[in-house]
Amino acid sequence: MMRLHLDKGLWAIALLATLGFSNTASAQPVDCFATLDFSDNQYTACFTDVRRGADINDDNALDLGGTGHTALNFTGGAGPAGDTWLTKYTPNGTAVVCDASTTAVTLVADVLIHTYNNTKGAGLVALLDSAPGGKGLALMLYDQGNSDALQLATINPATGRLTKLTGSVSLGAGFAENAWYNVAVSVTASLSADLLIVSAGVRRHTIPTDPNSGLAGQVGPQLFFQGGLSEAGLDSEGEVGIAASAFSTNVNSSVTNFRIAGACRPQR
Repeated sequence: MMRLHLDKGLWAIALLATLGFSNTASAQPVDCFATLDFSDNQYTACFTDVRRGADINDDNALDLGGTGHTALNFTGGAGPAGDTWLTKYTPNGTAVVCDASTTAVTLVADVLIHTYNNTKGAGLVALLDSAPGGKGLALMLYDQGNSDALQLATINPATGRLTKLTGSVSLGAGFAENAWYNVAVSVTASLSADLLIVSAGVRRHTIPTDPNSGLAGQVGPQLFFQGGLSEAGLDSEGEVGIAASAFSTNVNSSVTNFRIAGACRPQR
């Protein structure tokens, strides 16, 4: 099961210690280490825009699907060549690197897509190097009518280009608009073995309009990828974040309940 069964309080304390922050009100004005639903000023305290930040609607905004939940909203259009929206996790302004060779880096979030038109979606990013020439690993949930997909790709943060990797899976017509889906990905990497292993899946909620409801059945098959780390142009560690993508349409996607587990530390 891809859902994380973590006690929120213990997990927050452990990650605070990992990142070197003291658990005090003065050092921790916003709890960036809890599950983030993007209420209040969570986004500006815990994330930094990387690409198309003007089209990322943050801080206490309600989701685009009208379900009444606070969310990170991605808007704006893209042409036939496609484009990508990208933001990275920077708790209280501190860049964070997660090492997938130490233990698996696991990311979870709930995704909603407002309207169907061509290809659009949102997802999670790991192993991100946002410096010029860098890449990241993106898991995107796409709404494509009768050919919905969970796609694994590398992402170029400067150009927005996504390069599809093998292992992507078809979800058929399993995706409904204006409903929440739980997306989870686990990434393990080894520089010495030149190995990248990714496992990911999508699950429905028992109440489709409530991302805080329980999880129901899985949508489509589990995604599994195993390949060369250097061939993908990736490192075994990097930043994490959230992305959206669209081709010949407006992206109109929302994300909430973002959480992370893994060996993470302030970037040196």
